[in-house]
Amino acid sequence: MGEGGGMKAQQAVETAVASLDALVHDASEPRSQEEWLAVARDCQALVNRLTAVQDAAIARAASVEPVWCEDGTLGRVDRGPGRVALDAPDLVAPVLGASHHQAQRRVEQAVRLAAGRAPVPADGDDRPEPNGLTGLHIAMRTGRLDAHRAGVVADELLDAPAEVAETVVAALDPHLDTEPAAGLRRRTRALLARISPDLLRRRAQRARSEVELRRWVGEPGVDVWHGSFPSESSAQAWSAITQLARRYVTDGLCTGIDQARAKALTDLVLQQADVQVQVVLAVPAEAARPGAAPVVPTFPAAGSAPSHEGGVQDGDLVQVHGARPSEPLLVPAGWLAERVEEGGVARVVACDSATGARLDLDEALSTDGYRPGARLAALVRARDGGCRFPGCSVAARLCDLDHARPWPAGPTSAANLLCLCRRHHRVKQSPGWSLRLHTDARAEWRDPTGRTTTTRPLDALDALTLRPESDLDPGLGPEPDPPPRRAHPPELPSVLEEHLRYRLDHHEAMWRGARVLEITPRAPLPDAPPF
Repeated sequence: MGEGGGMKAQQAVETAVASLDALVHDASEPRSQEEWLAVARDCQALVNRLTAVQDAAIARAASVEPVWCEDGTLGRVDRGPGRVALDAPDLVAPVLGASHHQAQRRVEQAVRLAAGRAPVPADGDDRPEPNGLTGLHIAMRTGRLDAHRAGVVADELLDAPAEVAETVVAALDPHLDTEPAAGLRRRTRALLARISPDLLRRRAQRARSEVELRRWVGEPGVDVWHGSFPSESSAQAWSAITQLARRYVTDGLCTGIDQARAKALTDLVLQQADVQVQVVLAVPAEAARPGAAPVVPTFPAAGSAPSHEGGVQDGDLVQVHGARPSEPLLVPAGWLAERVEEGGVARVVACDSATGARLDLDEALSTDGYRPGARLAALVRARDGGCRFPGCSVAARLCDLDHARPWPAGPTSAANLLCLCRRHHRVKQSPGWSLRLHTDARAEWRDPTGRTTTTRPLDALDALTLRPESDLDPGLGPEPDPPPRRAHPPELPSVLEEHLRYRLDHHEAMWRGARVLEITPRAPLPDAPPF
């Protein structure tokens, strides 16, 4: 589609939306509830149709692969429906305002629905075979089916042969207008059980072999766990958790059974583990150089009267660096003070005063070889926290350590290394992509369309302290009611770091400073040496 075609599409969308917008904001003519519901129905049908058009555009864009021409210029080749270029999700992500993983899932679903084929890499030898899901795309184009319910059916039919999927979609057609997602999922499984029960059996076997437990930051001060377990083990574990939770409720330790189950789960785990806490102090580079005055974290005694002169108080919630370094946690200051009292400060980490990035002072860990040493690798992983490609959240321990300027022209040093997952390591080397790593660890990316994006290292000096409501300045007025609890997003993060790093503002220092905690098992981890 040329520039003229793009303008026509934009004008068509704007015309349709403008007419509906004028209708709902026209106060001159009163309308009944039935009429307003009809408008809502028409809007949903328009959204469904636009999503189908967007899927088709995404699928077409995903098939275009950048290549170097013989004259050294950057060209593009359309590999055809069903093929997906390596960097397609990363070009789609900023257009949709999505993360890399969200965009990757959207590209795959768009190809499966709009192209009607199983997606395959553009640079591979596999052929994109039909998958029998075109009926879902047609239902979306006519406004009968939304993207969520289409995705539910498509996921259920992921492993089904094209002829089986086509038969199931045809049988579902009378129910696509109004059946909710859960109902479509049940109908799809019931149809598969009659048509091809082996598919469901293989799916159950695969699911049981892929059980997992993940953890990520939820509401302020709490984490969210998401796990899948074999049914028989889950039933027994749930019974043990519930039994202990009922005792907590009876003893008055918890107000409700759900809250009690959360406490019971962590208590049962911690009773079987021996975990030590190591305190690491992060300071600006000028405070880490020889001769600088030492910085010692201090806390008031438990139960002492609060002070309004700065510093951390016993009842505060303090921001610390969590299991996913890019998502800080909030923990009670009293708990943190106990950890400091138990183990003291293990070491000091120098950080850039502007970005908070961990530094290798005087390049003491640099090497002339290609591979970084264990201490340099640990520093870069701790500095980055995860893949430094825009929108990617793969944990640092799962990433490659890549030279921003290729070795040997670029040194093996913290100033020239960054974490990239294997996919984005390849994208960086693809035609049209470029990277510049600044001295303060900011990474500046440029994609084949000319768009520039900057990713930043973790700011180990950034921090936050939340005072109890009674300690707030009375002149500020009463605190507003907290917002209602939000549903957690469906997207799950990547596998978590085994070393948990925490940070805390050091208010008494004249510079921006942070205390960083590291929680490790009693036995040292071979993949994460200290630095």
